[in-house]
Parts: sequence; C-alpha cells; structure tokens
Amino acid sequence: MSRNGGPAFVRWGTERITWARDKVSGAISVWPSQYRLMFLSVAVGIIAGLGAIFFDRLLAFAIELLIRPYTGYGEPGRGAQEAVVAAMASVRSYWFLVIPALGGLVSGLIVYRFAPEAEGHGTDAMIESFHLRGGKIRKRVPFVKILASALTIGSGGSAGKEGPIAQIGSGFGSVFASALKLKPRERRILVLAGAAGGIGAIFQAPLGAALFAPEVLYRETEFEYEAILPCVVSSIIAYAVYTQFYKGGALFFPGPVKFSLPTELLPYAVFGVVCALVGYVYVRVFYGARDRFFNRLKIHRMLKPALGGLMLGAIAFLAPQITDGGYGWVQMALEGKIFWGTMLLLVFLKIAATSCTISSGGSGGVFGPSVFIGAMLGGAFGFLGHKVAPGWVINPNSFVLVGMGGFFAGVAKVPIASIIMACEMSASYTLLVPLMVVSSISYLLLRNTSLYEKQQISRFASPAHLTEFARGMLERIRVEEALHPQPITLIPETMPFGELVRTVSGSGESHFPVVDAEGRMTGIVSINDIRSVLFENDVDHVIIAQDVATRGVVSIFRDDTLQQALDKMAAIGVDELPVVDRGKPDAIVAMVSKRDIVNYYYVKSGGS
Repeated sequence: MSRNGGPAFVRWGTERITWARDKVSGAISVWPSQYRLMFLSVAVGIIAGLGAIFFDRLLAFAIELLIRPYTGYGEPGRGAQEAVVAAMASVRSYWFLVIPALGGLVSGLIVYRFAPEAEGHGTDAMIESFHLRGGKIRKRVPFVKILASALTIGSGGSAGKEGPIAQIGSGFGSVFASALKLKPRERRILVLAGAAGGIGAIFQAPLGAALFAPEVLYRETEFEYEAILPCVVSSIIAYAVYTQFYKGGALFFPGPVKFSLPTELLPYAVFGVVCALVGYVYVRVFYGARDRFFNRLKIHRMLKPALGGLMLGAIAFLAPQITDGGYGWVQMALEGKIFWGTMLLLVFLKIAATSCTISSGGSGGVFGPSVFIGAMLGGAFGFLGHKVAPGWVINPNSFVLVGMGGFFAGVAKVPIASIIMACEMSASYTLLVPLMVVSSISYLLLRNTSLYEKQQISRFASPAHLTEFARGMLERIRVEEALHPQPITLIPETMPFGELVRTVSGSGESHFPVVDAEGRMTGIVSINDIRSVLFENDVDHVIIAQDVATRGVVSIFRDDTLQQALDKMAAIGVDELPVVDRGKPDAIVAMVSKRDIVNYYYVKSGGS
C-alpha cells in the first residue's frame, strides 16, 4: 500500500490538473477571440508583474552580495553631492577583475547546461519565437533567464533588465497559452503581452512597453496591431501588481527641462545625426565582437561569458560607471554633475563593456546600456554645445533625456515606443517635440542597422504571417490567370493499355484526362494509376484506359480562385486538377498544378 500510494497519488494529482486545464480550456474556447485574449492578458499581466518583482529583488540581492561588499562601489542617488559623485567614479578595486568573470562563468554554466536559448539579450529570443516558432518557448527558459541574468548583471555585467524581463514575461505567456492548448496565433499574441507586461512594470512605462512589444518585431514602421490591446491590458495589470511592492513613479528626474522653438530645432536635428553615427558604431562593435572574436575562440561556449566578464572587469577597473545598468549616472548627467568629456568617454567605454558582456554569451538586455549610451551622448553634445554656442543650445540637460529615447529609437527600430518610454521614465512630456525630431532622424539614417537581428522587415516578410498573406492574395486571383497555354494529352476511353503506357511515357505530364467518343471527360489517369498494373501479365490488350482511370473527377472552374483550387487539391490529395468552363463542365480546358499556382503567386508578390 505504502509502496504504491505515492505514485498513485501523483498520478491522481496529474489527472486532476489535466482535467481542470481541459475544463478551463473548453470553457474559454467558446468565447469570441478578442474577449478570450483580453481575459488571458489579465492573467499573463499578473504573472509578468510578479515575475518582474521577483527578478528585481533577486538582482538587487545579487548586487548587494557580489559587488558592493568587495569593491565598495555603488551608484550615486538623486541629488548626490558632487564630492560623492567624484568618489564613486574614482573607486578602484581589483575585485572588478574577478567578480564579473566568476559571474559570467556561473551564468554560462547554467545557461548552456539547461537552456542555451537563454544566452544573450532575451528580446531577440522573444522575436525569434514569435516569427519562427509559433510563440513556443520552453518552460524552463524563464527560470534559467532569471537566474542567469541576475548573476550576469549582479556581478557587474554591462547589461539591462529589458531583455531578461522580456524573455521572462514572454516565456510565461507561451507556457500559459500552451497549457490551455491555444492556437499558434493566440500563443504569439500572449508572448507579446507577457513581454509588454514585464517591461512595463520594471521600467515604470506601461504605455511605452505596450507599444514596444508589437513594434520591435519589425524594422519597418509597422506594428503587430492585433497584439496592441492585449499588450496594453497586460502592461497595465503588471504595472499595477508591481507598484504594490515598489513605489510607482519616474526612474529619472530631469528637473525643469525646456525646449525653445524654433531656435533649438537645428541643434536637435544635428544631434539626431550624431545618434545615428554612434548607433552604427554600437551595432557594428556589438555584433563584430561576437562574430569576429568570441565565436572564433577555440574554447567551450560556456566559458566565453567568463572571458567576457574578465574583459569587462578590466574596463570597470578604470571606469566603474559602466557596470550594471548605470541609471544613477544617467541621473547625474541630467543634473549636470559630470564633465562633458567624461560623458563622451563613457559612451564608447559602455559600448565596449556591453559588447564584452552580451556578445560573449552573457545574459542581459541591451535597452539599459542603450539608455546609458544615449544619455551620455546627449549630455556630451548638450553641455559642449552650450559652452560653444549658448545661443543655440540653450538647455543642455534636455539633450540627456532626448538622447535616451532618440538613440534607442534608431538602434532598435522602435521610434514610437522609444519616444513614449523616455517620457514615461522621466514623468515629463515637455520634450516630446525634440524627442520626435531626434528619434525620426536616428531611425531613418539607421534604416538597415538594428540591435535586434531577428527582426523581420515587415509583416509581409514574417513567417508567422506568410500563410495569411498568401491566402489573402490567392483569394483574389482567378485560376485562368495562372494557366499556361500548353497542349493537353487526351486519352480515349478505349485506348489499349500498351498504347496508354507509350503515350504517357512520351509525355512530360503527370495527369491525363480520359474522354469518351464525344470528347466529354469521364475520368483521369495518373502515372501512379498506370504503375499499379504495369507489371501484371497479358494486360496490353485486356485492359483499356477507362479500366485504370479514376472516375468522379474533381475539377475546377476557370473563374474560381487559386485558393479554391489549392483547397480542392488538399482535400483529395492531388497536385493537379483539370480546369473547365461553367457552361461546359465536361469539356476540359487546361490543367493547373500546385507548381503553376506557386510560381504565379511568386511573380505577383514581387519575386524574381
């Protein structure tokens, strides 16, 4: 009894869970799709909000455990005195050469042992899951990502929270959808909703995150519009859950920022060009470090994050500001407490540090580093510009905030989300116009350059939408448009089998209409029909064409659509159909094959 009680109880529990899941799945399956997605987005938002809380606390614990006790380093807080800022910037500790390397080593071991797809910046993994995997993410990925990212960032790695929390939220959305046996389309939408919820909560930017998830999928200015409302719902719920544990509000406090029209439009336009130039360098260095250095190293993949951590530590020894997220230093830039030359140097050191951390296989996001780079670039441009041309650059600290959104808009191809997120993170819409100017210029100049290599050009290019776009086009094209003028080999019903074999062998066709004495189609013969009796004895004059022909021929009308033709082919399992006129359904006009349809579709859709 005791021997079998345990397994029996587990089996009973599993059966009850399966029964409950099937009941819930069956109950919501009858709801209209939009209502079903709204309801499920609420649940995903709750999970994403709790995941964001857990990750934030785990990351804070890791930083307090790994970095501060050994190095004495910490980021300055809002309103810090300049002496404190200088002291934090001048921290030098040899522990920086050890701790990031150890963090990278443990992170690499965990990732490559349990979930290799959790390496790098998780937003790309979420994008790839949407386009190529039907929204499927393994159950273990969110948990591996939480732990690996906390170790990478908590040990001083130059990475952000956006990637981990996007993969964590989207992973929960995928698992939730799979548990309820939802369709791939709904699973993909819940993946985006989960990502939006996590990002909206942890960055205190619910609207920007709700737009970021549907926008980051494509390099063109397109959205996954069906997902916007579910993302809004999930982001609101996750933000509400998160703020029950953490006080809501802005991440950055720019103070009184102003924009003078039209005097400062030209400096902001020039700054947009600068953002694009530095953004190009950022992306090239980021992927160049991966492809030309780390990927070519003859060491095991799980050891590469440790090497990346060691290289980062060497940079951090000289400039500790580049470790972790660096948001305290962004606040100092907004307050004008960093020299413009130092800010310019930090731009390129942060690019190198981020490339060492993430391109080596470390786990973390690129949004945080991009915010840091954009802010420092804006600060360097603004304060130097104010010194050189104070009549043109009137409010230098405004460029810090504009740089945060404008820089990321270009390198990530998310101009709309970047504008909104920058405003939400600073609780200020005063600089909305210059944000629009800089983001637009940066985005346009970096047209084919992106931090997210898994992005598709547009919805039309996405494998996730290939079927629906093809169907939409095929439903508008008539069969007669795809027909090629070519002779049709008609087989008389009375043709002897031997002659039939010779006729078929000398033709390049695969299906042959069989007609009666009056030319009316009574059947069809395929090569497979002939093969089935080819090696029987004494059939040449005993069997005739009508004996091997398939009766009840399914045909297609000339004015039917290509989609109707494909549907009929799929229903009866053939690759070719005879085409007839509605007025003469027994008189064959032509043959149309799947190859004809695919070739014509390819030409119509712009292929060559």
